[in-house]
Amino acid sequence: MNRLILSSASFVVLCTAPAWAATLAPHRAYYDLEMKRVESGSNITNVTGKLAFEISGSSCDGYAINYRIANRVRYVEGGTQVVDIQMTSWESGDGLQLDVTQKQFMDSRLTSESRIKVTKDTAESPGKGLITKADTKDFETKAAALFPTHYQLNLMDAALRGESRTVATVYEGSEDEKSMRAISFIGTKKPVTGLPQAEAGSLSQATAWPVTVSYYAEDARDDEQPLYQASFLMLDNGISTNLVLDYGNYALSGKLTKLELLKADSCP
Repeated sequence: MNRLILSSASFVVLCTAPAWAATLAPHRAYYDLEMKRVESGSNITNVTGKLAFEISGSSCDGYAINYRIANRVRYVEGGTQVVDIQMTSWESGDGLQLDVTQKQFMDSRLTSESRIKVTKDTAESPGKGLITKADTKDFETKAAALFPTHYQLNLMDAALRGESRTVATVYEGSEDEKSMRAISFIGTKKPVTGLPQAEAGSLSQATAWPVTVSYYAEDARDDEQPLYQASFLMLDNGISTNLVLDYGNYALSGKLTKLELLKADSCP
């Protein structure tokens, strides 16, 4: 998944002959989130929430993603606050275009909203971006920066090839114009766990790998701590179970409670 959890590639994808072996299964996934760890002195006593993730599309028509995470945060001082982040995006099948709309609500009040568009002329070109908030801002991503869906496809391909570590530059829009450096560790294949009972039979024979992705500032020093980490069990169709989202001063575990497999689009 992209910060998503979850969620990429540096080459052009041809609709009739995809360059990767991995294939993403269109699906909706719902997770219940609960506190796994909290650092003393963080002013947080508990966090619970829900995460919903949907991906549809194909390498021909592009990939559409809807993502929402709503957390109820209880503080030592300051009471309780509900933080609701909603994101929709479209990413072209060739990995050259990304369109992201993001909204953040605090206790049902809209506190921020942005629209980001990034276009690359070729896979080897820098990305030309535009952020629209209260005003507009032009920016540029490095040529090596991958968009989130293609980053996930690269990660799946690396797992299929038996690789245990990858390093990539990822642009997803969550840090405005800033890209991030993503370092992933891929464990040994293991049986699938954490599936809802309704899908346990049909997906129980899928291949799965434990994965941890650490996200750093693009120019971070080697001794710096990651901005955040995502750990999950990654199935060979892109579905994730057993989430752990680590934000430094606290971490959440995510249980996959409902999974809906959607109709897959076929390329002509």
